[in-house]
Amino acid sequence: MIRKLIAATACVAFMSGTALSQGVSPAPAENPAPLTVTSKEIFKPAPGSPPAADAANLTKVSDGQILASGFIGKAVYNGDDDNAETIGKLNDLLIGPDGMVQAAIVGVGGFLGVGDKDVAVAPAQLKLSMRSDGETWLVMNTTKDQLNAAPAFDRSTNFTDGVADPMKTGANPPATEPAK
Repeated sequence: MIRKLIAATACVAFMSGTALSQGVSPAPAENPAPLTVTSKEIFKPAPGSPPAADAANLTKVSDGQILASGFIGKAVYNGDDDNAETIGKLNDLLIGPDGMVQAAIVGVGGFLGVGDKDVAVAPAQLKLSMRSDGETWLVMNTTKDQLNAAPAFDRSTNFTDGVADPMKTGANPPATEPAK
């Protein structure tokens, strides 16, 4: 009797699982509009600059180069001595079409990332301090109050997916070509 009950329960569970997995798929869209694709160079060399280096030279590291990923998210201090205070956090770098950093985006205020605002500062204001043991940190010669008083840098106002959006900035959008 127990065997029949277990077998019947197993059959019902097995059949209901396949029935539940069958769903109604949505109807396909009728004649969707063709999408257009626009490509543009994001790191154009400055006019008159030397041609791009070959791959072998790109892997050679030279003094003064940095990886942005090593600094994004790092605290920014108001000095390089032992009693320096944290005044913000490096949240992003604004890179121009020439590949140069145009602004450092520093998050200020808030607590644990909640309620803070981003402000754009000139990249020359950021300094890299390095101790003799190799420890590095970012320094700005300003105060937390001065950063809090600076105008907010609102990414959502002018950027879509990290790229300046001509529809938001008021600039002329680039000409588009249909995708092939």
